[in-house]
Amino acid sequence: MKKYLVLTVFALLLAGCATSNHVSMQNVSEDAVAVAPEQPAANWSESPAFSETDRNQVAKSLKTKAIVAQTRQKQTKQLPYALEMQVKDDDDITNLLTHDYNKNFDIPIVFNDAVKYYIKWFSEDKKRVFASWLKRSRLYVPIITEILRENDMPEDLVYLAMIESGFNPKAYSSAKASGPWQFIYSTGGRYGLEVDYWVDERRDPEKSTVAAAKYLKNLFDQFGCWYLAAASYNCGEGRMGRLIQKHQTNDFWELYRYNTLPRETREYIPQLIAAAIIAKDPAKFGFGSITYDPPIRFAEVNVPAATPITAIAKASSVDIDLVRTYNPELLRGITPPGTNGYTVKLPSGVDKEAFYGRLETELEGIPTIRSVTTYKVRKKDSMARILKKYNVRQQDLVLVNSSDNELRIKSGMVIAIPKFSGERASTTVLAKGVTQDPPGPSKAKTVGKVKDDDARPAKPAPVRIAKAYTADRSVREAPVRPVKAFHVVKKGETLSEICDRYGIDEDSLRLANKIRGNRVYPNMKIRLVSHVERKKAAVSPARTKKVRYHTVKKGETLTSISEKYGVDVDDLKTANKLKGNKINRSARLKIVKEG
Repeated sequence: MKKYLVLTVFALLLAGCATSNHVSMQNVSEDAVAVAPEQPAANWSESPAFSETDRNQVAKSLKTKAIVAQTRQKQTKQLPYALEMQVKDDDDITNLLTHDYNKNFDIPIVFNDAVKYYIKWFSEDKKRVFASWLKRSRLYVPIITEILRENDMPEDLVYLAMIESGFNPKAYSSAKASGPWQFIYSTGGRYGLEVDYWVDERRDPEKSTVAAAKYLKNLFDQFGCWYLAAASYNCGEGRMGRLIQKHQTNDFWELYRYNTLPRETREYIPQLIAAAIIAKDPAKFGFGSITYDPPIRFAEVNVPAATPITAIAKASSVDIDLVRTYNPELLRGITPPGTNGYTVKLPSGVDKEAFYGRLETELEGIPTIRSVTTYKVRKKDSMARILKKYNVRQQDLVLVNSSDNELRIKSGMVIAIPKFSGERASTTVLAKGVTQDPPGPSKAKTVGKVKDDDARPAKPAPVRIAKAYTADRSVREAPVRPVKAFHVVKKGETLSEICDRYGIDEDSLRLANKIRGNRVYPNMKIRLVSHVERKKAAVSPARTKKVRYHTVKKGETLTSISEKYGVDVDDLKTANKLKGNKINRSARLKIVKEG
């Protein structure tokens, strides 16, 4: 009996061990690789069902599976902004977007945590700011998208201008970038945008968009990706190229993950995508009650040099603030003195023929400003004192110093003093930059499919001519180039080339900029000396220079001496190589006067 009892107990023990081993093997899977090796360890030493070789093979298999699982998990974490990983379907913003929302855009759209953050930021934290951007957007979006379309560019790049400036043509950054596309001086000049004392074409929505389209197209050709092109637009193509070489990737989101891009550039692309998503359907994101500004629809007219904006407003029967809105590139109260036939934009409904007639009437009796000289306000100076000293009217002084009809002077401030066409200016030339040939008919330009029904050629703009001529009109000076206040030296330029370009004597240029030798360097800002003759200009034989000398007496100043002899203070300083306005008693000054 005892024998059978022992056999029965032994059989039950064998059955229990086999069941335990079977269950342990079934529990080993890829989902529990971290726990599986520990669970069967106690049973291997007791169970006769596994040999030593079997146990080693199972251990190796489990270790391999664990490594593979860990590698997959690590690779999955490194994927940049996978939609299904980092953006939950139950998120409020995610629910606002349809699965095919990408079809509404012509630039790549990625929806990730960074984009989601800026959608919330624009629609919550910066809601008032973004609302003002949306309100202003319809003023310029038709112009910008039309130009982008003409240049075979994605129209959704218009939202670059939105995040750059909020569609504000007068936006100006701490980096001295200006206009809706925020061009700096050098880049704007590279793409044909003129910047001088009178105009800043970076603020012209039309011209700056043409320049931005060319720049972005070049960046896309260089990097082959709109994200990299837009990021390069922000941080510079040189820096972007170096980062791509350093990290051996042309994926913007990979560069984003490396955290080597400037902070502003890292935020740039998510902001662009977020702005585009909101602007496509603003009501979805809480911007349903915005009153949009009407689109600008304009026609172009040509006006004479130095035409006051007030005269343009009166002749067109348009509010002066609206004229400034249509022409934000004008920095002063007049059009550039050196540019006859300057193109001005006016509302498309203006009768151009009537405008030209009224403009001619408005300009009658108004002296023509040919150029300016500069004056540094002293401590005891007042507006009345300066006006009396230079014999100018206050409204003329305001015209060449301000665009909003306001001028407040303070000590140390450098202001422009207008010079007018007339006897003292030049006895043989027309007003600076003005020719007798009337400009061609104005080119009517409209935006948003608005057509100009007036097919007749526009009446030529009135041409104002200086009052003084010589007896022989066939003898004239070489044409004078338009006034430009400064020149930024480009790579490879020399002082001699700059002087030849602007017709300025080298000694005068050195003196005005305190340059000792002939060395200039790139990006150096050189002040151009005004009112000097072209270096190699043909001089009329009828004109001669009379040279005389004056010994400075006690109490005399450069101003009093210049008024005594009828010469300009700048000319007096140039002839005597004076840097400032200080002169010593008994000093002998050279007086050069045209006879």
